[in-house]
Amino acid sequence: MTAALQDVHVGQPSPPRLHPTRWASALLILLGVDLGAVAALALARLPVDAAAPGGLALWGGRASGLLAQVLILGLVLLAARIPVLERAVGQDRLLRWHRWLAPTAVVALIAHPLLLAAGYAGGWWTSLISLGSTTADALVGTGLFLLAAAMSVRLVRRRLPYEGWHLLHITTYAAVVLVFLHQLTAGTAVLSNALLRGWWLAQLVVVLAAAAAFRVALPVWRSARHGVRVATVHHEGHDVVTVTLHGRDLHRLGAAGGQFLSWRFLDRSHWWRAHPFSLSAAPRPGTLRFTARQVGDGTRLLDNLRPGTRVLVEGPYGVLTADARSTDRLLLIGAGLGIAPLRALLESLPEHADVDVLQRASSRADAVLHDELQALAQRRPRTRIELLIGPRGATRDLDRPLGMASLQRVCPDVARREVFLCGPPALTTDLLHTLNRLGVPRTRLHSESFEL
Repeated sequence: MTAALQDVHVGQPSPPRLHPTRWASALLILLGVDLGAVAALALARLPVDAAAPGGLALWGGRASGLLAQVLILGLVLLAARIPVLERAVGQDRLLRWHRWLAPTAVVALIAHPLLLAAGYAGGWWTSLISLGSTTADALVGTGLFLLAAAMSVRLVRRRLPYEGWHLLHITTYAAVVLVFLHQLTAGTAVLSNALLRGWWLAQLVVVLAAAAAFRVALPVWRSARHGVRVATVHHEGHDVVTVTLHGRDLHRLGAAGGQFLSWRFLDRSHWWRAHPFSLSAAPRPGTLRFTARQVGDGTRLLDNLRPGTRVLVEGPYGVLTADARSTDRLLLIGAGLGIAPLRALLESLPEHADVDVLQRASSRADAVLHDELQALAQRRPRTRIELLIGPRGATRDLDRPLGMASLQRVCPDVARREVFLCGPPALTTDLLHTLNRLGVPRTRLHSESFEL
């Protein structure tokens, strides 16, 4: 905490705070060291004959294959929904790291057969065809990975429904198994040592077990335990709907205002679709609530939800919670439907907290949940709600809503507040830079973006 903040809050008790980041950092370092160590030992066992024709190419091909498999395990771990990592880092950041790591894994995966073919005698093209015909497991696994990578290119991804893209990515778990089986059967020069071979196989088992436990078993068990069902469906506007859900002992899910869950409605239209929606109200013992905009084929079907429909829930996820704050002097910024988790967060904060809430909307009609925010503020003597209407504007337009001039005008003490913000990715990134320029330290900036 800075000296300025200490002067402002003398005599106020520090709010409770969890510190999972240290555990998450230790876990990530441990996983990285473990994967790196097994890869280093495997590389050390690779035979290198630089003088032989194609010797360096063969070594490079085998090394790129090992690197690809280590990176693939890293990709699976980042998307495995491990609770301690999700709570400390946030799912959006973990998936951002996943996207950054994926291109390197794809390059290594492609380089593996190309370099091997270049190193073998008999011609590059002939060797490549021979490799493909004798290693069907690797061929199929690589094909699945490359297909998933091609479908994730931004230009292609925008033309695909989220559900189809998601189902395609699920097939990459089969690809993980196939490429590892290929390494175990074909990598005799590397994995002839029994200890190293067992260690290599253990990587696969642990990673897939984590994905199965946290992405399948835990959600199924929790949903059965709590009996989550749709209670009501309410229209907030022409394309926004609020869904209320009831269940048993829902407080044991551990959800908090500001977080989101993945919802799968078990009826004919929705059972195969998982929707990530933020809570728009603080959780209550038997009630959860989310608010969603109907922008895609899946979300438009929310109109058809019937009370009593069973729900499979996964989560909670997200780091925009009251436990993340280090002070009670806060600024909440929500753009579009990004206001939903912040409305739930506001409800979870102590009533004595000094909170400014900035809501950006294209028009008054698009200001989702604004009336609820005003009602909350009436019960909170130190809470102020400010609605900013207008187009987002260009980044260089300082007078746009949520631009530098606008922020200084509506919140003059912004540099002394801890900031929570949520909205579209581009706007969130721009706001983080703007707030940093206004003097808000990065340690007091908490953000999540709405991005699938």
